[in-house]
This record gives sequence, structure tokens and C-alpha cells, in this order.
Amino acid sequence: MKAPSKPLGDSLQTDKTQSTAEQTMERLIFSLSELENLGQTLISGHSNFNHSSKTYLRITLGTLQIRRGAILRYHATGQNLDVVAATPDETFAPILVEPDELEALLKHPFIENAAPPEPLKQFFARSTKLSETIDIRLWIPLKIQDEFLGMIGLGTFLARDALEAWEMELLTTLAHQISIAIAYSQMVEGIQSEKFRLFMLAESAPQICQLLQPEAAAEQVVQQAVSLLDANAGALMLTDTEQQALEMHYAFPENLLENSTVQDTTNGLVISYGEDTPLSEEATSVEVLKSVVKEGIPGHCLPEFDTLFGGKNLMAVPIPGRDGDILGVLVVGDKEERGGRITSFTDEDEILLDSFAKQAGVAIENAQLHQEALEARQLQAEMEEARKIQENLIPETLPDIPGYEVAGHYEPRGPVGGDYYDCIPLPTGHWGLAIADVSGKGMQAALLMATLRAGLISELSRAESAKQEALNQSSLYAKIATMAMILNSLLYASGTEEKYATFFYSHLNPETDILTTLNAGHNPPLLIRKDGTYKWLGEDVGGIPLGMFPNDMVTSIAEYEAEHVQLASGDVIVYYTDGVTETVNIEDDYYEEDRLVEASKACKDEPAEGIRKYLHSAVMEFQGEADQFDDLTLLILRKQ
Repeated sequence: MKAPSKPLGDSLQTDKTQSTAEQTMERLIFSLSELENLGQTLISGHSNFNHSSKTYLRITLGTLQIRRGAILRYHATGQNLDVVAATPDETFAPILVEPDELEALLKHPFIENAAPPEPLKQFFARSTKLSETIDIRLWIPLKIQDEFLGMIGLGTFLARDALEAWEMELLTTLAHQISIAIAYSQMVEGIQSEKFRLFMLAESAPQICQLLQPEAAAEQVVQQAVSLLDANAGALMLTDTEQQALEMHYAFPENLLENSTVQDTTNGLVISYGEDTPLSEEATSVEVLKSVVKEGIPGHCLPEFDTLFGGKNLMAVPIPGRDGDILGVLVVGDKEERGGRITSFTDEDEILLDSFAKQAGVAIENAQLHQEALEARQLQAEMEEARKIQENLIPETLPDIPGYEVAGHYEPRGPVGGDYYDCIPLPTGHWGLAIADVSGKGMQAALLMATLRAGLISELSRAESAKQEALNQSSLYAKIATMAMILNSLLYASGTEEKYATFFYSHLNPETDILTTLNAGHNPPLLIRKDGTYKWLGEDVGGIPLGMFPNDMVTSIAEYEAEHVQLASGDVIVYYTDGVTETVNIEDDYYEEDRLVEASKACKDEPAEGIRKYLHSAVMEFQGEADQFDDLTLLILRKQ
């Protein structure tokens, strides 16, 4: 029997249903593919969520066939939602989220804009402009476990009043993917931010530790702290132990105390901390500063209780000295986020400022000791002993290297310097050339330099014997990098927190004329070619100064890396310390690298000793009658 045929209307309806299903499946497959590509881009570090948010919104709207929508990202520090993507693309003000509203948002997977829960009515009232502009019908909170990350707002649905059950499940999946993207982006941004701040901390330490004038050191400490913490204000107060008082030494901006409610600030602010004053729950800034200097731990003061700086969100940390005494208090106020919002300081901010305060203590004590050293006979005697040590560190004569000429010059700023250079024969018939600069001056600097020299010679003496085959370049790179890590560990263990050394090492193979180098935070040496072209060695490859951080931190900041250069006849390498390029004349101009390049070009065809004399004379002529800024050290290597 012949089967009855289906009515034409049923057949058309079946075809339409199949077509709709196929279109939906195609949208799903395309959306999943785009989500995968976006996830890979985020993981690779080539993008962040804010850059990808418009694509996430487009995928969500396209998959669910919705005309309009928005994605909002939550900022915990500012306690607000920012619109990072919207259709239509307009600018919207941040939306404040109260703590009780945050709890309510975490409880609901979906919220209808027309009928919000009672605890969220005020929140939706604050988001009226966004809701009306986009015609939002449905809100989807973005979260991972109990962490609120943001929201999705969806507008009019195409050809339907509500989403179907399977679409709601799909929306839940899309929201979860977007939540993961936000969380991952936050994690990456946090890591990048901390790496940058650690780098800034490492960069700021040498700058403040080189300042010898107390006034200049105080100013630089505050300016660096304000920059490091993204703050709008800062101050440095030092202790007078005899009077048991904190004295203001520098404030930024200069009018910081104009709105102070504390009296008698015209002749300099002084806060007595001798009496015992318990810290109340609503502590004023004065009470917080007293507690910081007496307890030796960081403190915070909210704007409504600040009676000192005119209503700032303050954080203060103690400045420790070498012997454990508290030298003073470092204060920062009003941390500013992107967009100009003032936010609270975090636990990470406290750790960072506390670390910087240790370097500030070094800078302050260095400046104080420098002033006291001019009159203290005992310190002068120590300087004399250090001078004798320093003389033994610097070679009286340099050895003859086959096919090369070597010349050196060392001129300390005072009785004792912190510079060092050497030319060391190796068991393989190769040569090691080193130049270094220890932070600070005096006995500690000389002893630390002696430690560095002893460690360097010890490590080089362990190299392969002359009977062994020469290392290949890759092995040599690894060996030099390992040596740098050993020296870093040695100096970190031997010195104090304020002591470190910039260091540049070169391994010369006279048979191949290959020079393998490693730069540990030192001034890049200058290579002048026979034809007058030049390059800076170790400018882009190297690591941080030796002894500044322990080895486990070095690997996370900047690992030591070596590189090599092929030398040819007539090539000249000028090794130097910052006492050359930072020489200052009476007009406060610096000698700088450009003058060093021009002077080196002018004398490149001279013997190594002639080059040394020419460069030293050029620097001295530039300095004129000005005082010597720092130790001045030169080491010249010339290929015959």
C-alpha cells in the first residue's frame, strides 16, 4: 500500500524548523570557535579583557540574536562597575556598587531589569541611563564562586519576548566564559603591575642611595615614593631621639600642610611621640604617625580622620636604620587610579612602600654619614684603612695579552672609592676583564668590593684547565650566567640591604677574537670599530646589580644573560663607570654618553694608553673647576 503523503504546510514547517536548527548550530559553532581564539589570545599575553570585551559582546549578541547589550567590569578598589563594551558604543559613567548590593548580585544568576529584587532597586536606579540607552531587559551577573567580576546587560530579543530555556543555558555558558576571561585578565594585569613596580623599586634604589646631601635625599625619597605608589601627596618626617619628636623634613606638594588642622606649622611641623597614646579605632593622622614610629609597623588613616594633611587617605611606614632604630616615617596620600579616582591603599602597596622605606633609610643614613664624616676623626681613620684595601684591589700594572693592548685608570672621588677593574688571566689561555661599582663609599664599600673580587677570582680559577678543550659559545654563556648568580648570592649574603654592585664581565678568547660579555646593571661599555661605527655592549642583555636581591627574586625580575661580539683589528672597547658620563661642570651639565662617543672616535687609532690619557683629559677639561662627582674609572681594550 502506498504511504499517505504529508500535507504541504507540515512539510514546509519541517523544512523551516530544520533550517532554523542548522542556522542555530552554525552560530554556536562559530561562536565557540571565536571564544577559543579569544581565549588563546588572552593566554598568550597579546591582549587583555578590556581590548577583547567588544568581541565578547558581539559573540554573545550574535549567538542569541539580540540587538543591543553591554558588558560591565567590576573594580573592587573603587567599588564600581565600568562599561567596557556597549552597543550602541557610547561613554557611560561608572556605577557605584554598595556592599549589600554586591551580596545580592552574587545570589541571582539572572535579573529582570523591570522587576529587580528589593536590595537592588537603588543600584538599578543608579544605572538608569545605561538601561534606557541600551533598552536592557535582562542582567546576568558575572562571577566565579564568590568573586563578583561584572555584569552583562541584554536588550531587546529579536522576534521574541523572552529567551528559551536552551538559550538561557547557552547564556549561562557564555557568561561563565566571559567571567573566566575577566579573572584571567585581572591575574595577568596584577602580575604585570607587580613586575613593573619591582622594576621601578630596583631602579629607584640606586638613584636615592647616591645622593649625599640630606635635603636632596629627602626630596628624592618623597618624590620616588609618590611615583611608586601612584599617590598625590607624600611627606618625610625624621626622628629627633633626644626630643622624642618627629620633624617634617620634606612635603609634596609644598602646600600640603596649608589645610592642616594641627596648629603651629609655620616654623616646621613637630609631633612629640614620647608620651604613651593608645591608638583609637578612629585614629587621627597624628595618632597614626606616633604609633608607626613607636611600634615600628605600618599604619593607615582614613580621610575623615586626617587632621594633619587636610583629609587625605594616608598610609605611613617606618624608615629603619642600620642598627634597627627608626629614622623617621614615610607618608603617602591619596592613591589615584586610572581616570583620576582616589582609592584605598592595598596590602601589596604597604609591602612595596615598606621595602622602599628600607632603601630610603639607606639614602638618609648615607647622606647623614657623609656630612658627619667631614668632621669625625674616627671615620677619617676608617677611610684611611679602606684606602689601603682599595689600593690592593686595583692592579698596579696590566698584563700583556697577545694581539691586544690594555690600559686602565682609577681616580676615587675621596680617600676611598667603590670602583674596581681588573684583567685576569684564565687557565685556558683566555682572559677575564671586569669592571664594577659598589653603591656608597667608605669601609663597607671597600670590603664588599674585596668580597666581589675574591669571589670573581675564585670562580674563574675553577674554569677548565688549559689541557681541556675550549667551551663552545652556548656553554660559555651558561657558565658566565651561573657565575653571575653565584656572585649575586655571595654579595647578598655578605653585604647589608643598602649594598650592591653594578658589574660588567668580559671573557676574551685571543685565538678567535670573540668577546663574551655579561652586564649586571652596569654602564654599557662602548665598542668603537675601525671604521668609526660603534655600539653599546650589554645594553639590552644582562641583569640587575649584584647583591640587590636574593637569587630566587633575580629569576623573576631579570635573569642574567650573556652575549658575544667578534672583534677585528683596530677595534677599541671603552669600559667605564658612571663617574665618567655623570661628571658635572660648573654649569651643572653632564658629560654623558654622546661626548664619550665623540672623544673615543677622535682617539680610536691611538694605542690603548694614548686612548686612556685622551679620554681622561677630555673628562677633566669638561669638569673644569667643578668638584668631582664620583669615582672615575676607565679600562681600555684595543685589538692590534
